[in-house]
Amino acid sequence: MSEFIIANGTNNPVQAPLVPTNVVPYSNHNSMTVYVICEVPERIVRKHLAPTPFEYVSNRCMIYVNDFSESEKLPYMDSAILFEVKYKSIIGALYMYEWEDNDIAIATGRMWGYPKKYADIQLSRRGNIVKGTTIRKGATLIDIEADLSSSASKTEKPKTFPHLNLLTIPNPDGKSILMQKVTLRDNSSTCKTISDTACKVKISLNSSDNDPLGDFTPLKVLGGGFSVTDFAATEENGWAKIIDTII
Repeated sequence: MSEFIIANGTNNPVQAPLVPTNVVPYSNHNSMTVYVICEVPERIVRKHLAPTPFEYVSNRCMIYVNDFSESEKLPYMDSAILFEVKYKSIIGALYMYEWEDNDIAIATGRMWGYPKKYADIQLSRRGNIVKGTTIRKGATLIDIEADLSSSASKTEKPKTFPHLNLLTIPNPDGKSILMQKVTLRDNSSTCKTISDTACKVKISLNSSDNDPLGDFTPLKVLGGGFSVTDFAATEENGWAKIIDTII
């Protein structure tokens, strides 16, 4: 076997990594999000947590569509449903399901344990109406509409930091798990809310093959709104940390 130089890559292929070694730091100074705060049936939350090491905390969740496309280094569209969970003594946010439209962003997030998949995601504003949609395999998984002209009181959001994730790598034989780690990521200290407008919101959820978002219906909408954030993931806080080893 010939000798080779071990490349300083963070992803395959090592000769031209999908995820560049300098992916962090990155930022977006105008990150726009339309979101809904909901309650879902507790038994459904517990069902989806069952294959994970995370403990149930609440049946309240946040569902959102986010426009991160103004980032110079890592532009993408993003959407997710997240819940407060507990791991040992840490209470944080679990991205139960998440979608993006940029393969570099998807691969980067999966490196840290985020369950990212590809979807077509749109966030648009016409006058006072903001719409966010997430479409995967022809199914509209998330459809949110916010009316900024309407008045509504602010609803307390579920805990959104730190992020608790389950980084899972399968064995190449497909019969078992090679590695499973619990990771923590928290860049809240370098994210600043520019505006957060509470308003009346509407949402519908549906499932596609292997995307069981429709399981979380019926939803009880508690509130929602439209926010703009100055986001930054720095060298100090943009990477994830392994806090425990399952396998």
